[in-house]
Amino acid sequence: MSQPKNVLLLIGSPRGERSNSYAIGKFLVEKLEEKGLVPEQVFATRLVNTREGAEKLRASTDNADIVVLATPLYVDSFPSPTIKAMELIHEHRKAALPTKSQLFVTIINSGFPEKEHIDIAIKIIRNFAQASNFTWGGGIRVGWGMALNSEPLNEKKGMTRKLTRGLLLASVNLSMGQPISEEAEELASALFIPLFLAKTMTRLFGKRDWNKLAKENNAKTKMFDRPYELNRQETGTESKLLGKSETQNKADLQNNQRNGRQLR
Repeated sequence: MSQPKNVLLLIGSPRGERSNSYAIGKFLVEKLEEKGLVPEQVFATRLVNTREGAEKLRASTDNADIVVLATPLYVDSFPSPTIKAMELIHEHRKAALPTKSQLFVTIINSGFPEKEHIDIAIKIIRNFAQASNFTWGGGIRVGWGMALNSEPLNEKKGMTRKLTRGLLLASVNLSMGQPISEEAEELASALFIPLFLAKTMTRLFGKRDWNKLAKENNAKTKMFDRPYELNRQETGTESKLLGKSETQNKADLQNNQRNGRQLR
């Protein structure tokens, strides 16, 4: 790939500028800007639902030499606007073959501390990139992204030191038109704190936050409801009724057959 000139940051989080995805992606793109690349940023949620927005997304993608998709993890996949953006890009590039080589990079952050939760999502993005005629530029997995608290990354901040070092190294690779190195991926994907501590804090703060949300939405008394238990009971009742119906149908058939013989 020749020396890249333009880089597009595509933010997939519905939270926009208040998201951890934006904080991480912005740090990488700013380092690329320092190396002479011209940056542009777009938000999936603001583009995918209008014709003008979709055209803007296509044009920005075509203009970029490097596309950086920064998105949160939603149940092994992505927010619906991110998926919609990927579909629009894929259909566009399938219909009109690109005229230049372009790198596609992704940064995915998850609330889970174990970065392995992101593996399936990375494979989805890599398959998308290859099917859409991009050159795969690599994927960075950020576990326990909620600890960033959507704040701008600081190179000197202890907790994110490995993340920022990895992103810096990735910016060197990308600025030369090369995919992110394995070293940069592993460094940027390193967990902020020891795993056992991250798990403990996740359980502690997760419980606190869920209780807070439940209280704010008047759902505190429903925290331990079992709606699917009712469904199972209803299913069991339906099965019993169905069984009774089949038995009755069989008895009716036998009676009809006896009556038919008597008539003959």
